[in-house]
Amino acid sequence: MAGVVWQYWLYCQTIYPAEPAPVWRGRSGPPPPPHLVHPRAHLPNSHEMHRSRLLVRPCSRLFSTSAPTRSASAAPAYRPPVEPGVLPAFDAAVDYIARDRQQKLERLEQLRKDAGATETQLEKLEVEAWSNDPETRWRAKNGFADFSKPVYRHLVERAWRNEGDLAILMQRVTQMNVIPDVVGDIYPEIDLRIQVAGETIEPGVFTLPAQTREGIEVSAQVFHAEEKLYTLLLVDPDVPDELNATFTTYAHWLIPNIPLSATTSPTLSSLPPSTLPYLPPHPQNGTPYHRYTLLLLSQPSALSLPSEIKRRGFDVRAFVNQHGLEPKGVSFFRQLWDRDVSAIYKEVLHKPEPRFARRLPKEGKDEQRPPKYELY
Repeated sequence: MAGVVWQYWLYCQTIYPAEPAPVWRGRSGPPPPPHLVHPRAHLPNSHEMHRSRLLVRPCSRLFSTSAPTRSASAAPAYRPPVEPGVLPAFDAAVDYIARDRQQKLERLEQLRKDAGATETQLEKLEVEAWSNDPETRWRAKNGFADFSKPVYRHLVERAWRNEGDLAILMQRVTQMNVIPDVVGDIYPEIDLRIQVAGETIEPGVFTLPAQTREGIEVSAQVFHAEEKLYTLLLVDPDVPDELNATFTTYAHWLIPNIPLSATTSPTLSSLPPSTLPYLPPHPQNGTPYHRYTLLLLSQPSALSLPSEIKRRGFDVRAFVNQHGLEPKGVSFFRQLWDRDVSAIYKEVLHKPEPRFARRLPKEGKDEQRPPKYELY
């Protein structure tokens, strides 16, 4: 029977070939230039269809949580890739999977009658019973998952962890020093993504200030059934601190007490007010690129934050430690100054726009600086 199942697996690889992970083939070092890094194709799949989604519009300071979801009941009828009777090996493998599932389901019923069985044991056995079912896998892959069932949460999380998305995220946050410049070690448990101008972007790509002036959209796929509270934080760790000849962090957006679970999304009426309303990214003239970093932080309990939190000089580590928060999701994008930033300073921030330059080293016998500056 093991040989039959092996034949079935090989056959399925021809019908459902594994999608290659989007990595930089044959490259070591930094990723391709920004003009070669395209936004992720906005295709409907299980990762996209079941997210809790937040949208901020700086002009109106409103949220929208209307996520495009696919109802499991609205899914088209499942059709096996091979009709019964066409391929004996396929029929035998499906029959073997069905009998194995039935045995596990019977065992599950026995455990449910046992008062000593834990919820973790029951959930584990239920996942094992259904995880090899062809229809269950098809629904999870094509965005018709029912996230109230543990098996779908398991399959979608496993795909996120094992099929390249998490690996690319960790490569980017490490390679571009989001770790440790913004936070220390982070082990993401939430698939956090950013949409700019209607497109889901890869972590670390360059965007334009004009694209984020009217807001960004954030989607978070959590994998726990119970509802938990989170804090959403957007920071820029690359703001010049000219007095100390270094960089400081600027908080662009801070919302505490956001309730999230695998099956529920926050509604407009249930969302708490922003402690720091969204301000669009505005990389300063004459500075290198800025890493606009989005964090989703789990809370031990509801937070009551003071309204006088300063945006400039925001200490992410101190904030996390003070309130007992844990980073569970991370993503980021980069920007450089362009002429649209001048409009943001004038029309949104209502401040004069600064301009920065880098001093050249002292030269000559008298160690005099040349009478000019080298701009970035």
